[in-house]
Amino acid sequence: MLLVTVGTEQYQFNALMHWIELLMKYQLIDQEIIVQYGTSTYLPDGARAYRKLSESDLLKFVDRATLIISHCDEAIAQFLEDKDTPYVLVPRLQRFREYIDNHQMEVADDFERRGIAIARSPGDLVKFIKLQQTSKVSPKVDETQLCEYLRDRYQPQKLMLVCAGGGYFRYMQSLKDFWETCSNRLWVSVRSQTTEEEIEDADRYWGFVPVKNNPINFFRNCSLATKIISRHQPDLVISTGSSFALPYLILAKWLCGSKVIYIESKTRLQNVGFPAWFLLKLHLLNHLLDLVVVRSETIAALHPRAVYIPVSDGHGNGSPAFSNRDYKQVSVVTFDQVAFIFCPENLIFVTARQFFNDFQSICNADEEYRKIIIDMSHTAAIDSAGLGVLTNCLRIAALNETELILWSVSEAMRELIGLSSLSNLFIMEHESNTFRFAGSIQKTKVSNITPFNLFLFRLQRNLRQIPFLGIFHPILKFIFPWVDVDPSVPVHPSVRDPIKRLIDIIGALIGLSLTAILFVPIAITIILESEGGVIFGQIRCGLLSKPFRIWKFRSMVKNAEQLKQKVTNQVEANPQSDQSDTAANDKFFKNADDPRVTKIGKFLRKTSLDEFPQFWNVLIGDMSLVGTRPPTFNEINSYELEIEYHDERYTEWNRLDVRPGITGLWQVNGRSSVRTFGEVVNYDIEYRKNWSVWYDLKLIVKTVLVLFDKKNKAV
Repeated sequence: MLLVTVGTEQYQFNALMHWIELLMKYQLIDQEIIVQYGTSTYLPDGARAYRKLSESDLLKFVDRATLIISHCDEAIAQFLEDKDTPYVLVPRLQRFREYIDNHQMEVADDFERRGIAIARSPGDLVKFIKLQQTSKVSPKVDETQLCEYLRDRYQPQKLMLVCAGGGYFRYMQSLKDFWETCSNRLWVSVRSQTTEEEIEDADRYWGFVPVKNNPINFFRNCSLATKIISRHQPDLVISTGSSFALPYLILAKWLCGSKVIYIESKTRLQNVGFPAWFLLKLHLLNHLLDLVVVRSETIAALHPRAVYIPVSDGHGNGSPAFSNRDYKQVSVVTFDQVAFIFCPENLIFVTARQFFNDFQSICNADEEYRKIIIDMSHTAAIDSAGLGVLTNCLRIAALNETELILWSVSEAMRELIGLSSLSNLFIMEHESNTFRFAGSIQKTKVSNITPFNLFLFRLQRNLRQIPFLGIFHPILKFIFPWVDVDPSVPVHPSVRDPIKRLIDIIGALIGLSLTAILFVPIAITIILESEGGVIFGQIRCGLLSKPFRIWKFRSMVKNAEQLKQKVTNQVEANPQSDQSDTAANDKFFKNADDPRVTKIGKFLRKTSLDEFPQFWNVLIGDMSLVGTRPPTFNEINSYELEIEYHDERYTEWNRLDVRPGITGLWQVNGRSSVRTFGEVVNYDIEYRKNWSVWYDLKLIVKTVLVLFDKKNKAV
């Protein structure tokens, strides 16, 4: 049985209710579901729902549950830590009116650092539920710093470990690096399947619970403590919290003068619990405690006698250990007919290949999944290589007749996917979009924002929302074409650079003025030589593969596209490519003696006059004066992820990270000598890496010099 409880808060938690229904819709939960929904107004269909639960009913359901899902509250965490049932907490978010502020998000980050399972999306719940079905899931927490602190100060001859079950026992297990150094030790814990299996020492004793509201068990523990301590005479006693440990700690100190260490529960963030408070009061009377360890700076400030030791991050500096979340490291989770694959935080050229390999692993002939779900709840950045991966995934899924669905796509990611025209091809599960980013990801997103871009982004949103000011939105977008791209999304710096845009506007106006002067004579010569229009338009791929129509003076015969297959492509296949020559040649087409080119067309190409209408593309923001060569959609359909360019492992898709340009590095350095597509990509990647405003100006000057070079053999 799965138990969902959200307390009796005055705020709804409809998002969690939708998540549970989503998991049921995809048949990911095959057990009874009990929901205590509080003030939520939406209930998952098919679940047994209760507005409130009495304490006795809640305890009954907790004892029956195989997994508990609750909101990220300190009180509920302290309650569940005492149980042996796995649990996962979901933080409430102010944005969705689930809480008065974002305090639970801060608590979630702190809890996660302390090894408590946190789910920020339905995809996180999927991981936890799946792994809970197949193995015992215990989110890892690094206690290196605490263990080193204890080792430096204590070398016990006889060690006594006292802890209750559930989270308190897991807490003690995380200190194994310290207590396993003492071979002469004994355990006092609560009997459960977990403790019986994992405590292998011969000297182990089972205490009595519950202690709260049950004085009989308190006295039974006192009796057991007297017996154990008299027999073993421990010189050091360590406890990881709960009232259960009090008799053992107090009697160990009074009967044989043991050193007593009490480690406060990691779920305590604001103040100590009753056991720690009671022991600190006794310490004032008779110096009972040798050490009280707390895991919160706030608590340490309230209790000067306590020692604050943060949870380690694996590097000894006590910062959040987001990289140590074992169950969240899983990249693929599979069920009978549904497979999940989880996007990395940055779906860029560095991680794109591994993600694609993971996707291919669940699309092999031995597996037949009805649906494949790509979870993007932790994805905050995506480049052209990432979009290329999604395109290839979509193509493979279509071939396998598998439905491909995107979960938890942030608004910023939806905008980028929308730019590439892929949004209409993907199915997006909107009920999953109430996910919440982790604190580390949110900080990274904020660090990407500049005040100027944030101002423009908010301004354009306000202009669109206010009717009578809406007429100014197209003007703002004309001046700053990137204005509707979320400023927290990292893009190539050239995309948002206002100086580059200013140069583009000035250059485009000058270029269009020249085009207007030359238009009539060029148009007359084109019409006199061959049938067809003066201007030729073709759909090309722009920034992040955004489609746009490029304009040129027509330099070929009217039916040039139909005759293309009869013309030999002089571009050689990339020697690194695994594709056939035909597929490889589809990436880039070139023939120095193309018979489709007219006589006036050869002149226009040699002088680059055929590209003058592209100044209009520059003016409206589809292109830039300087950039990469804009490919056709037929060309990018042949792009590969496996081939690496430069030491940084760039892909062919990364050419699309910058706006395409009228001129560029390959045009001024080797337009007439390029013989492989790899050379073109290397030039474009080099421009991407070395871009600056001065670099653009340098290439513009070089372009002018190339045009007047007699050796220019542009084609």
